[in-house]
Amino acid sequence: MISPRLSRENIVAVAIGMADEEGLASVTLRGIAARLAVHVTSLYNYLPTKDAVLEEMTAALLAEAKLPSGRIAWQDWVREFAAGMRALGRKHPGAFEAFHYGPAKGERAAVPFESGFAAFRAAGFDAASTYGAVKATVVAVLGHVLEDTVPARNRKVARTNVSELPIERFPNVHAVNRVAGKTDTFAYLVEALIAGIAATKKGRVRRGPASDSRRRRPGL
Repeated sequence: MISPRLSRENIVAVAIGMADEEGLASVTLRGIAARLAVHVTSLYNYLPTKDAVLEEMTAALLAEAKLPSGRIAWQDWVREFAAGMRALGRKHPGAFEAFHYGPAKGERAAVPFESGFAAFRAAGFDAASTYGAVKATVVAVLGHVLEDTVPARNRKVARTNVSELPIERFPNVHAVNRVAGKTDTFAYLVEALIAGIAATKKGRVRRGPASDSRRRRPGL
């Protein structure tokens, strides 16, 4: 007889709760089974591997996040995507680490990206620039949120003790360190992304040699 607690949704919910409480490393099939008071083999018909659990976790987290959808200006899409992911990271600091292991898949995960692609194309970006802009936004935002969630995951990160550095050799390190805790680097990142994407579209950013149309690729 199948336990009434046993479903794909409940398995994923338990995994997210475990990750938030004890870290993503604590999420194992045996651990989930113990929480649900079932034998581990009972999970196999739903999610047979930890990789499958992680994939479903990212999909569930994205569905929970308030990410942009529908028609929207591309600048607002960047801001709303960033804000939604930041809020999600603060709510689920442990489970958020699942994004480190790969992107979510399926229709639910595709909704905010369809909105983003449409926003950039409507503003005149070509397909390659659209992909580049969305990809850059996703990577930058995920990286920053993952760093922000480190303290909540109880991970000790070795940092340079600036007070031990001689100020005469590192005056700028000391000056910047004094304002580091008061600076919202996330907001800075978002606005820098928007400014950079806009500048690229207008052709103000110099392309590297690999993308210089005057250079022929080997063999072409």
